[in-house]
Amino acid sequence: MVLPRFLSISLISLFIVSCSSPTPRVDAPKNTHVQLEPKTEVIENVDYLQKAELIFSQTGSAQQRDEWLLKAADSMQKQGDCVKSLALLKVLAPQLQTVQHRHIAHILSTECLVALNPPELAEHREFLLEGLTLVSGWEQRVYALQAQLYSQQQAWVKASEALLKTGLNELEKDQQIWQWLKNLSVKELRNEKLRNTQLQPWLQLSLIVHTYGLDPSLLAEQLVSWQSRFGQHSLASHLPVELSLSLEQKPIEAKKIAVLLPLSGRLANQGLALKEGILAAYLNNIPQALIKPSLQTAGVRDDSPTENITYRELHFFDSALKTPEELNDLVADYDFVLGPLLKENISGLTSLLAPEKVMLALNRTENEVIPEATANVIPTQTIKKEHYFYALAPEDEAEQLAQFIKHKGYKRPIIFTADNNVTSRMTEAFMAKWMQDAPLQRQPDIAVFADSKDMREQVESLLDVAQSKARIKQMENIADIEVFSVERNRKDIDVIVLFANPEQTELLNPIIEASLSPSSASSLAVFASSRSYSLELSKNSLRDLRNLTFIDMPWMLPGHQWTDLANQTNALWPQRLDSLLRLFAMGFDSYELIDNLRQLKTLPQLSKKGLTGELSVTDNGVLHRHLPLAQITQDRVSVLAMD
Repeated sequence: MVLPRFLSISLISLFIVSCSSPTPRVDAPKNTHVQLEPKTEVIENVDYLQKAELIFSQTGSAQQRDEWLLKAADSMQKQGDCVKSLALLKVLAPQLQTVQHRHIAHILSTECLVALNPPELAEHREFLLEGLTLVSGWEQRVYALQAQLYSQQQAWVKASEALLKTGLNELEKDQQIWQWLKNLSVKELRNEKLRNTQLQPWLQLSLIVHTYGLDPSLLAEQLVSWQSRFGQHSLASHLPVELSLSLEQKPIEAKKIAVLLPLSGRLANQGLALKEGILAAYLNNIPQALIKPSLQTAGVRDDSPTENITYRELHFFDSALKTPEELNDLVADYDFVLGPLLKENISGLTSLLAPEKVMLALNRTENEVIPEATANVIPTQTIKKEHYFYALAPEDEAEQLAQFIKHKGYKRPIIFTADNNVTSRMTEAFMAKWMQDAPLQRQPDIAVFADSKDMREQVESLLDVAQSKARIKQMENIADIEVFSVERNRKDIDVIVLFANPEQTELLNPIIEASLSPSSASSLAVFASSRSYSLELSKNSLRDLRNLTFIDMPWMLPGHQWTDLANQTNALWPQRLDSLLRLFAMGFDSYELIDNLRQLKTLPQLSKKGLTGELSVTDNGVLHRHLPLAQITQDRVSVLAMD
């Protein structure tokens, strides 16, 4: 007997390819790829293929032939020729006689797809996972694949559980699980701690970091307790690097702080709002500004210890119209720099500051304002120094909206955006985040409007209401009678995103609501950023915004914990604009962050609750805010519980 003709032709083609121009080697990703496989004899690909044909011609056994062909595909993969391996498996799969061989073929093809990582993989991970079945001798490879695929889906707990079952080195396994579980929120960690028995050491260690991470002394005590409880765990004797660093580092010396703000000129109002926020934080917590007296000389009695107590110094400098060189001269005698605000001053000052000076800039330059997917790369010279970058970046809000909407299971958003530079940047950031994990999925439709008339036309066009009206009109012309009907909007969308100011949103939201047919009005969610909300909105305005879900800093939402501070600011500045209230909150948080910056940077999973949101720091010093969601119901704003 001979091989089926089409299979023989495919194998011959593979022989020709292997003899002429070998396929470039494609290695699997190094970070999570786990090489675990059953022991097999090492034979060249061509020998496996010849053996398959020889066995089949001698015995006529399709099962024996398939076994050798699967070995050939496996060998190709081990040599980095995944393209050849997939080509062979594609031809072979329909001919496989046994369930076991079909499972092995799925394992091999999945391994190659993960190694090659084509754009299509994102759309098929669920299918690949469902098809993975434990086969005798292949268990380790299945668990390794499950760990990889789950981690790519950001299903961190499932990925960790699968990795536990692999034969990977214990220390490498434990460290990888630690990195994955760092992505869980405190709420998720607590829920898993109650139900998950396998991951208790990592879960408890993560909760300790979240609870005590901002206090190095308490963190050290809790780590000792954890190590005594899980003494046999590899992480007990090999603490994660960031934990060791956090225990060793010293607090920031900020005895003299130079604050660089525009206190005159066109940005004077913004600078003054920031200054008032910084001063409010300073006065709100005087003990934080206390500098402990130095140790007294041995044998010398001090009957008046209060005379040695000093407080942290704050010096405000007007940065308006000053060059980076002039600003650098101003801060020469200070150990901490808060500011500046303007991007051009930040870019110049970062390269001029002495290495020992710590800076918390109140903005980000264009080098930092990039999509999260590219990890916020900043210039090399700033990475060497201790510089932090804190901005109320609109791109961060857009990315958070995209992530939340995707997490809630929405698949087909459309975007209505005002025609200006800020909303354009927000739209780009939203799109980049939305397409990040699934580059082949359909991109959201975008409508850009310039004015209220254009707004209505864009809504009707993008929702297909205009086409529905045209169809009704056409039916009336044909029938020569009035047709009683309701316009229908398109059914292939499930969520709408708005990037507009409060006045535009107040006009836009009712237009959208009126453009939806009754059958879909209750199921189509509408989301917006903080740009769509204002404390100055009247009850009538809020009614026009009903059912709108938006994100904003806690300071601007009801029910926050800073009621006394809010009452004081309202009494001092009753007519203050929303934009200045937000800058006041930024100034307040910037001062409150000073003593925690190093811990937040060393432990990126940590966050600090502030007026402007939950603040975290990436390993290159860029601060990010996680904002709560709120929803407008009738004429009320309610903060939503986060998942």
